Amino acid sequence: MSALPGDTIAAISTPPGPGGVALVRLSGPRAMEIADAVFRGARPLSACPTHTVHHGGVYDAAGCEADEVLATVLRAPTSYTTEDMVEFGCHGGAMPSRRVLDACLEAGARLARRGEFTERAFLGGRIDLVQAEAVADVIAAQTREGLAVALGQLEGGLSGRLAELRQTLLDYRAEVEALIDFSDEDIEPATTDAIAALGERAAGLARELLATADYGVAVRDGVSVAIIGRPNVGKSTIMNALLRRDRAIVTDEPGTTRDAIEETMSLDGVPVRLIDTAGWRETQSAAEAEGVKRAKAAASGADVIVHVIDASVGVTAEDESIAHELDDTRAVTVANKQDLVESRGDRASTMLGAANTVWTSARTGEGLDELERTLARVIVPPHGDGSGARRDAERVQVSNARHVNALRRVTTSIARSLELLRDDASADIVAQEIADATDALGDITGETAPEDVLRRVFEKFCIGK
Repeated sequence: MSALPGDTIAAISTPPGPGGVALVRLSGPRAMEIADAVFRGARPLSACPTHTVHHGGVYDAAGCEADEVLATVLRAPTSYTTEDMVEFGCHGGAMPSRRVLDACLEAGARLARRGEFTERAFLGGRIDLVQAEAVADVIAAQTREGLAVALGQLEGGLSGRLAELRQTLLDYRAEVEALIDFSDEDIEPATTDAIAALGERAAGLARELLATADYGVAVRDGVSVAIIGRPNVGKSTIMNALLRRDRAIVTDEPGTTRDAIEETMSLDGVPVRLIDTAGWRETQSAAEAEGVKRAKAAASGADVIVHVIDASVGVTAEDESIAHELDDTRAVTVANKQDLVESRGDRASTMLGAANTVWTSARTGEGLDELERTLARVIVPPHGDGSGARRDAERVQVSNARHVNALRRVTTSIARSLELLRDDASADIVAQEIADATDALGDITGETAPEDVLRRVFEKFCIGK
C-alpha cells in the first residue's frame, strides 16, 4: 500500500447547481495552514479542536469575501482521509463554492482528482478497497435494497467475511508448508486429510460468497428487460401495467411503437430498465423497419426478454419464428389478452406450457403479479432449496463484478491445490496455488491490488468524494 501523498488537496464535494448549501473540502498536511490563510473568524482554525464548527468568512488573496461559511475542523487521524481536514459549508449555488475553492487553490492547495479523498482514506488505512468501492455504491444506489447492500459493505460486513476466508487460506498454506519445513524432522505435520479439510473450508467460504453474487450484482448494476413480440399483442400495455402508469402510447393500430421506449422500475429490490420495442414483422415502411431493427438490437443486448403473444389469436407462425431466435434461459413468454379467451387452446398450450410462461390480461391486471414473480425468478434464479434468502439485502452480499471475478480465481486455485494435495504433488507446488488464491483475495481488499486497478477504481468516483 502506498504512503499518503505530501500535498494538500481541495474540491467542491456537492453537486453543481442551485441548492441550500455547498461543501468545499481541504485535506492534507497544510490543510490548517491554508484554512487559516483564507478564513476569518473568532480565532484561527489551527487553534480549534477537532470535530468543531466555526462561523466566519472566506476571503481571497485580494481580501474580497468569497462567502460566509461554517468551517468544520477535522484533525488527523480521526478525519475521513486520516489527514488534517477542513470543510467549508457555503451557500448553495455555483458561484459561492467556486469562489471558496479558488481561494483555497490560491493559498496553496491542489485541485483534487476524482475520488482522491476516498483514495486517501484507503491509503491511510481507514478503509479497505471493498469499503472504498462501497462509498461509490452508496452514492449510486437506485433502490432501498441496493443502499442496504452498499451500506453493509461500507460498514465492513463483506470485509469481515473476506478476512475470515483469508485467515483460513493462511492456515491452510501454513500446514502445507509444514510438509516442506519439517519433512526431515521428527515433528509430525498434520495429516493430509486434516490439511485438505482446511482447503475445503476455504473453498466453502468462497462458494458461499459467490452464491450471493447474482442478487448482489443485479441490485447494484440493475438489469435490462426488453419487451418484444409481433405488432398489436399488447407490449406497450404490458409495460404500462408493470410501471403502474401510462408511459407508452397504446392504440388499436398495429405498429404504433416505432422506437424503443425505456423506463426504470424496482422489482424485488433490483433496478429494472424496461424497454418497450416495435413489433417484429416484415414491413415496407422505412421508419417501422428501422424500429424493428432497433427492437432486435434491444433484445440482443437485454439481460431478460419478455416475449408477448396475443392469447386471443393463438400462437402464430410469426410468434414461433420470434421464439426460435430467443435464449430460453433468459426469456419469459407472456400470453396476453387472456380475458378474451374462453379456454386455452391446444396449440397455445403446446408452446406456452414450458417454464417461465405467464398468462395475463394487461387490461384487467390479471396475471401481472405472477409476471413480476416470474421476472424476479429469471433475473435472480433461486439457489439450493429456493428459500429466497438470496434476496435478503441485509445479508453480506457480493455485488461488484470485479470481486466476483477475483473470487472465481480464488475457488479455481483452491480446487487445484486440493487436487494436487490428494495426488501427493510437491508441497511447494500446492503452496503456490494457495498463495495465488490469497493474492486474488488481496486484489479485492486492495492488499495486493496493482496500481492500475486502484487507479481504475478511484477514477469512477466524482470529484470531491
